[in-house]
Amino acid sequence: MKLKRIKLSRVYIWLVSSIQKKWWPISLIALIFLIGLLSAKGLALLRRYHIRPGDLLNFIGKPVEKLNSTNDVTNFLLLGIRGEGADSPNLSDTVLVLSYDHSRNSAATLGIPRDLWVPSIKAKINTAYHYGEEASPGAGINLAQASILETTGLPIHYTAVIDFSLFKGVIDLIGGVDVENDETFTDTQFPIPGRENTFPVSSRYETIFFPEGLIHMDGETALKFVRSRYSEGEQGTDFARSKRQQLVISAIRQKVITPEFLLDQKKVGELLDLVNSKLITNMEPKLYPTMAKLALDLKGQPIKSIGISNIPDENGIAVLFNPPVREYSGQWVLIPKDNNWNALKQYIKNRLKGTQ
Repeated sequence: MKLKRIKLSRVYIWLVSSIQKKWWPISLIALIFLIGLLSAKGLALLRRYHIRPGDLLNFIGKPVEKLNSTNDVTNFLLLGIRGEGADSPNLSDTVLVLSYDHSRNSAATLGIPRDLWVPSIKAKINTAYHYGEEASPGAGINLAQASILETTGLPIHYTAVIDFSLFKGVIDLIGGVDVENDETFTDTQFPIPGRENTFPVSSRYETIFFPEGLIHMDGETALKFVRSRYSEGEQGTDFARSKRQQLVISAIRQKVITPEFLLDQKKVGELLDLVNSKLITNMEPKLYPTMAKLALDLKGQPIKSIGISNIPDENGIAVLFNPPVREYSGQWVLIPKDNNWNALKQYIKNRLKGTQ
């Protein structure tokens, strides 16, 4: 598509609509950035990320017209893996689904416990990406998406795989994040990288502490915050861990979608370079402008956080339970209560729709 075919009327209509939605400062900045990309320097930047100038029109159109979806809902899977140099680099420490409802312009995140059992592969869900990659490099995303569909009933349309170095790098690049911690906790068994097999066993761990309240975190601190598993009480559960992960992701989103960051061309370029070099995804680059538009559409909108656990939710419902380890080759796993997978899927569907 040639640049001269970009109709100014479409840009005008989109901008007016944006102003009416009360986030006109961000929209104006985004429009300026869009025009800047049509300069010689901007076009070179687009080529570097395999984005055609015509793909920029995706930023102006409706995301539902470009993104794959099921019943007007697009589901994104985020996998956080340890990465190169780590013990079991492809195991997923984070399994998170972002579900976006186009018709309601609303989003919800679903934290999935890493110990959730996947019957078809006879393993925990945090191993799905690992086993897929082991069978055939590049197949990890397919097996992870299939495992999510099997256990939760959610079709996954796009997946992003982020390793520890990318996670820390993004947070450090944006100047850290501010996270409101709900409860003080101490973890005396946080693993020290590279010391997995040292003796005495106590030398493999360090003690980390997070007070209640607002905490400014750099990349390393945020990684410890989202990975901690062995504190006493509720904060030692996968449910609390998933909630912390969602808090940090929300904080990153709030930091990036700001005028200060978007107008810093150097920082934006560095972020794109970092993500381009380390992100593993099945999303085509031509959809990146659409994702930017989606992020702006959600600016100021609350994102509901949902979890599934063996601990009762706010309504007193615990949808998962821990069966005897002897039934699962000595592994501590989670399955639906009464082994009723359909009930689990219905529970998730209801929570995402806000009916439970």
